[in-house]
Amino acid sequence: MNANPPLMRWWLRHPPRHQSGATLMIALMLLSLLLLLGAATTSLLLLDERAARNHRDHLQARLAAQAALEDACDDIARVRRIDPTTFASPLTCRSDADGLGLCLGQPGRSGWQPAQLVGARATAATYGQFTGRRFPDKQGNASPRYLIERLPGITSSRSREANTTTPTYRLNAVGYGRNGAVSALQAVVRLPEATAPVAPTASGCRWLAWRPLYLPSHE
Repeated sequence: MNANPPLMRWWLRHPPRHQSGATLMIALMLLSLLLLLGAATTSLLLLDERAARNHRDHLQARLAAQAALEDACDDIARVRRIDPTTFASPLTCRSDADGLGLCLGQPGRSGWQPAQLVGARATAATYGQFTGRRFPDKQGNASPRYLIERLPGITSSRSREANTTTPTYRLNAVGYGRNGAVSALQAVVRLPEATAPVAPTASGCRWLAWRPLYLPSHE
């Protein structure tokens, strides 16, 4: 039954070399596959972290723009006495100290240019400049800004019945977040009428509509 025991022992002590080479190649292939899986997982985690950070920065900028809209409402409702003579001509905005950020617009056309809201030569009012509020930002971001447009020729049904004029305003605000994030919003508001059954909001304005605002250039 054991015809060649010496040969069997020799074979066990000296296995064929090609088997050792195949095992090494399989081990290297498995190691490479594990390295590729690890690199792909790390890349996905970094992308998720970057997306979450970008979302946080833009959300911060949007909240700053919303705060600027509230500040603009408080400005026209409680601080500055706004009348038609205080607004500039179309496509210009006042840049003097008393009328900073006041523009005259049209229902279908803005009365300002993007460079007047953002950029180094902006003529927009900054948050709290007229209301005295302080923006709670501890990260060194730029203060939010806003422009107030008066829209002539738009009156409410109650104003027409009473033969009076309740002006409508279009507010344009920009907010800033970390890492250069910028968000702009636009809202259409009206000051509450004396006979209106609905009480105004805390900011003193009646909000009619709002939307995100696209700015072609932030420079």
